Amino acid sequence: MEEFDARVSAGMASEGDRQNGKGDFFNDLLALLLENCAGVELWSRGKVPGLMVPENSLDVTFPARGRIDFVLEAKAVGTPKHPGSTAAKPFGRPGSADLGKRIKEIGFKTIDLKAEHARRTAAIGEDTTPIGGDLTAWLRSTLPKSYVFIAARVVNDNDLKQVVKHAGYAEQYSTGVGLFAFHAARGGTLGKYRPAEVPPGMEISRVLHRACEELKAIKASRANDL
Repeated sequence: MEEFDARVSAGMASEGDRQNGKGDFFNDLLALLLENCAGVELWSRGKVPGLMVPENSLDVTFPARGRIDFVLEAKAVGTPKHPGSTAAKPFGRPGSADLGKRIKEIGFKTIDLKAEHARRTAAIGEDTTPIGGDLTAWLRSTLPKSYVFIAARVVNDNDLKQVVKHAGYAEQYSTGVGLFAFHAARGGTLGKYRPAEVPPGMEISRVLHRACEELKAIKASRANDL
């Protein structure tokens, strides 16, 4: 990510690279780590029905066919100033600038998928967990298991605080939220990045381990289906 941002600052990245390059890399890296850890093959799936949206596109799912039991959403936020952003501040775009909107989008998709799973389960006569008065408890107990991972380039302590706050919102509807935040170099956009401290429960290594164990359990429970 450090090398990628250096190329962005130097004007060596296209608009498509700036918008999606770092996020695609982060997404692929997470999928590779989890595949090797859990001994599964993860898939991108399109046209996945939700309760309200007839077709959803999902970048990381398990298994490849039939009912989806695991889904992962990855977002990389925060960009340095580059030749195409002449109006941006010297330190670039804060990591928290777009994160609130993205967290809401992921939240809607998660609820949509889980609600459709509950509808289909009820339609074939299987027991379903009632929502009751606690939506968060219902979301965490209903398939698919959902994980959100965020890589955030932050420009100051307040930006980091806002990123952590938005990640906390995602915890209300997700099985787990992993956050890797890193500080931009002081006084400019280039130079070595340094990791930022995040709440222990959001540390990316811990949440990756949880996601791996979740995948192992799903694989074992569906051994006859796969």
